[in-house]
Parts: sequence; C-alpha cells; structure tokens
Amino acid sequence: MKRMVSAFLALLMLLSCCGALTAAAAPADENVCDCEHTPLIYIYGRQDIFDDPRAENRKVISGYDVDWLKKLLSESVRRNAAKLLRGSFDTFCNEIAAAFEEKYRDFACKDDGSLPDNASGVEWTWSPETMRDDHRYDNVYSYVYIYDARKDPFEIADDLHAYIECVRRVTGHRRVTVLSRCMGSEMALTYFEKYGWQDIDTFFTYSSAALGTTIFSELFSGKVKIDLAGINNFLDEKHRYDDPDAPPEDDGTVDPETKALLFTALELGQQLGALGLPSKLCDLLLKRLWDDVLPRVLKASFATSAGYWSMVAPQDFADAKAFLFKNDAAKYAKLIEKIDAYDLRVRRPMRELLTRMKNDGVKLCFLAKYGFQIIPFTSSVQEQSDDKITLTAQSFGATGAAYGETLSSRYIAARKRAGFGSSISPDRLIDASTAWFPETTWFVKNIRHNDFPGRIYELVLRMTRADRQLTVNDDPDFPQFMTYFWENDVEHWDPMTAENMHTEYTHPDRRTALQAFWEALKLWLKRFFDHR
Repeated sequence: MKRMVSAFLALLMLLSCCGALTAAAAPADENVCDCEHTPLIYIYGRQDIFDDPRAENRKVISGYDVDWLKKLLSESVRRNAAKLLRGSFDTFCNEIAAAFEEKYRDFACKDDGSLPDNASGVEWTWSPETMRDDHRYDNVYSYVYIYDARKDPFEIADDLHAYIECVRRVTGHRRVTVLSRCMGSEMALTYFEKYGWQDIDTFFTYSSAALGTTIFSELFSGKVKIDLAGINNFLDEKHRYDDPDAPPEDDGTVDPETKALLFTALELGQQLGALGLPSKLCDLLLKRLWDDVLPRVLKASFATSAGYWSMVAPQDFADAKAFLFKNDAAKYAKLIEKIDAYDLRVRRPMRELLTRMKNDGVKLCFLAKYGFQIIPFTSSVQEQSDDKITLTAQSFGATGAAYGETLSSRYIAARKRAGFGSSISPDRLIDASTAWFPETTWFVKNIRHNDFPGRIYELVLRMTRADRQLTVNDDPDFPQFMTYFWENDVEHWDPMTAENMHTEYTHPDRRTALQAFWEALKLWLKRFFDHR
C-alpha cells in the first residue's frame, strides 16, 4: 500500500513537473512578434480637463482666462479704490480669492488630493477590447497614453501599467519603448519606480518636466517676480513665431503702441517707486497678494492636486510646502502624504533610478529645446528655455547661459582646459557636459514648448529602433546641437553651425524712463486719433 501511494505521488509530481515545463516553455500569448518595430507608447503632457468630457457642450475648466482675470482685477480695484488708498486691503484680497474659488470649483481636488465628486476629466479613455495591433507602422501616435494630471502619479502609474501590459499582449512584444513629453516624464518615472523596467527597451524624454517647471514650482513656493524686459521678449516672440505675417493688432498680443505705453509707464512707476514716491501702498498690496492671496488662489485651483506637485523642482519642494501649508498642515495631511511619497520615491532618487535603468540595458535619450524667454512671472526669468521649462531641467542638468547672454569666455576657456570643449554649443549658450547623461542628451534651438515638428519623429524612431544605445556622436544628421528654422517656406532641422544658429534677442531701451514714456505716449495718441 505504501508503495502504491508512493508511486502515485511520484506520478503526480512527474506530471506536475512536465506541466510546469510545458507552461514555462509556452509563450504568454499566442501572438508572438519578433519584428524589429518595438511598440512605442507616447505618454502625453497634461491635457485639458473638461467639466464633462462626454457632453457635447463640454467646457474646459483647467485653463487660464486672461480676459476673466483682467475684468476681475479692474472691477475689484474700482469697487475698492477708496479702501485701497487708505491701505485697507482685506475686501479686495477676499474678493480675488473668492472669485478663484468659484472659477475653479469644479476643477480643484479635495483637501486629501482626491478628484472632485463630479464628471470632470480628460477627453480620452482606453479599453483592452478596443486595442489594435498597428505597431509596425512608423507612427509615433500608434499608442498614446493620456491621463488626468490632477491624480496622484502612483495612481496613474497603476493604470499606465495596465495599458503597457495590454500593448505587449496585443502586439506580441515582450519589450516596449516609452516616449514621454513634459509632465508625462513624471508619470513614466513613477511607473518605473513602482513596476520596474524589465519590459522597457528605450526611454525617450522630450521637453521633460521631471525636474520642475518654473510656473508651478516657483509659484507654489511664492517666488513671484514681474520682469518688464521678460514680458516684452515673451510677447515679441509670441508674435514672431506664432504668426509672423499677421498685423500686430491681429496676432492676439498687445499692439506695439499700446505695449510700448504700458511698459514705459510700468518702468516709470518702478523708477519713481525707487525714489520713495507713491509706491509704498503698491508694495504693501503686492506683499499681501503674494503672502495671503496667492496661497489661497493656488489651493483653490492647482495646489490640491498631487499630480501638479510632481512639477515642483527638488530645490523648491520644501519651500512650496511651507508656503502653501504652513498654517493648515493638518487639513491637508493626506495630500501632503501623497506628495511626500512622490518626493521620497521618485524626485529625490531620480538620477539613481535613471542610472540603474541605463546599467540594466535600457536605452536613454533626452531631447531639450531652447532659445526662448521663459514665462516672465517667476524668479527664473533669465533662464534659457523653450518658453515653459528651463533648458537645465529638460536636459537633466546641462548648463545654459542666461537669456540674452552667452556663456562667458572665461567659463568656456576653463571647460576647454578640462577637456569639455566639444560640449559647448556653437552659439555659446549651452555646456552639455554638466548634464546627468551628456552622451545621450540632444538640444534643438528655436522650437517652443507646445510645438512638435515632424522631424522629431525621425529622430525618435532612429534612436528607439537602433539595436544599441546611440550617442550624440553616432549620427551626423542628429548631432548634439541642432537648430530649427523656416526659410522660403521650407522647414529646416539641421546640425547647428555659426551660419544657422539664429540668435535674436530684444534688449531693453537705454533711454531714460521719462523720455521713453513721453515718446510712447505721443505714438499711442497719434495712433488713437488716426483710427477715430
């Protein structure tokens, strides 16, 4: 009997082993593909949030409404003029904060960072049932992943994991390539931290926001700065690159005469203020707005979103928490727990995470854009950028010259002596050697943040379809420094040379403020009466 039982158990074990061997040898899915076209998953940057993305008359609730803000400020100033002149700011400040609370009521997350109880969200969904296999086409948009940027990045990572697994199953590929743009880089890195990278062939970032964006990072930490020259450059570039053939009054920006009057009046006011004239009330009001109203406005809109906190730079994170939660940390305790988790698990060890991925054979490619004035309302107003994110942040550490300047001759000479001369860009604006991964970091000049020229597809496909890690020295068509421009209605994306680097800057007028104001006023009055 014992022998029969033993023989029976042995037979069961043998069958089990055979079954296990058969299961191990069999593919996870019958659809196994061995083509060279590794599926590419494109993780978008943040997208519009709608009040109800399924409704025909849906409205965007996540944007900035300049006309609304202008009307709010002008009407509130008019109503409270007498109080403001007496130095009584409470009513004005409360009106502004209350207006923002109402404006973003349907957009803002709850105090714990969870989504509001409404139908708001992005206009995109996915399901395994509708996923198709079209990975063999050279199309960056074959598989796109869109997310609600308000969510906790770790929650987004869970859904992204399901999406990636579905793409792998449908295409029959074990490994995929991830292309991330702007905020998408934070979502990709959170996914890698939580789920690993054993199934990732290439990680390509384009205008990455992983090291922060000034408009969120510095506003969240209260580092506000109004820069007249920066605003002037920003508006000029918007006109020059958005629609260079449009008349000034039709391009969506301020017409030249009104803009000149506005800027010279502001400059004059600043200079009069420096003499101790009527600026004291303005200074007090601005301080109240920055210290009291700005935190309330941010917590009524973007600052209760764990996702938006991923765009706070490492150097600003502690200051931002202190600025926004200094008096009510208990109220936002669960939200703080979420943003601390991202800080501890993704933001702080980011370089180590990417290095480990590289050492494990994941191809890394980073593309940064520059040549534009950054949004001129924060302390980093002089940083070289693509108009939204600094060059240094996009490139994970490259050194950029201040906007309107070049790297100094002394700095360049020292870098050459240290053996890094080839890392200096022809336009003397970039030292690539200080980037975390200089050998796999590319730079292209004159492409703004929201632009995605067709030639980028070719670069992405060349780097991601290569059977090895390509570096900045491997492809003469795509060296480390490139320039983008239009000439005779033809789009150019070429290796940068002294002839095509196209450095243009708007420098501030050197005349006295009073003279500039008077001349601007005369021009504006002439234009005003000519149009009557």
